Amino acid sequence: MATAALSSAEGRGIQALLAVQDVILVAFVVTIIVTDWRSHRIPNAVTYPTMVVGLILGGLESTGSAGFPGSVFSGGLLDHLAGLVIGFLVAYPFYAAGGLKAGDGKFLMAVGALKGTMFLFQAAVWGALIGGVIAIGFILARRISARRLGTGETMGTVLHSWIPYGVALGLGALAALALDMSRLS
Repeated sequence: MATAALSSAEGRGIQALLAVQDVILVAFVVTIIVTDWRSHRIPNAVTYPTMVVGLILGGLESTGSAGFPGSVFSGGLLDHLAGLVIGFLVAYPFYAAGGLKAGDGKFLMAVGALKGTMFLFQAAVWGALIGGVIAIGFILARRISARRLGTGETMGTVLHSWIPYGVALGLGALAALALDMSRLS
């Protein structure tokens, strides 16, 4: 009986911890969407603290059923640390090729540190899909605008203009969170 009560209390504690992670994620993502849209930047003052908080929460998660230090894809500190590293590894080739800015990579690292590897993969896939749709919309709008104004912009100059990829990644993280929460219902 005492073991069942302890297990139940532990389960409620982990659920509360996961809820805290979700609230922090939403606040982080909304901040990133707004700042990237307005100033075309993702500030270090937001990404780095989120990484640190995510790793601390991953450590706390390790005190539950994940065990210390946890494991990749299963929660705990190791999963959150792997999420941070995988966020870097996924973003770096695109950054090096000029397709992503450093802030976008740090955004992925912060999401991985905060929610772990499985969530990072889901958020990144949704972000890429949403980013593709946004990119097509921006390219079409700019191409139509250039044609109307007679500026003579080529498709090459239209393609090399700014696209708010931090917004797309943020919307992808929110989509992954919404799907995650719908599975719990």
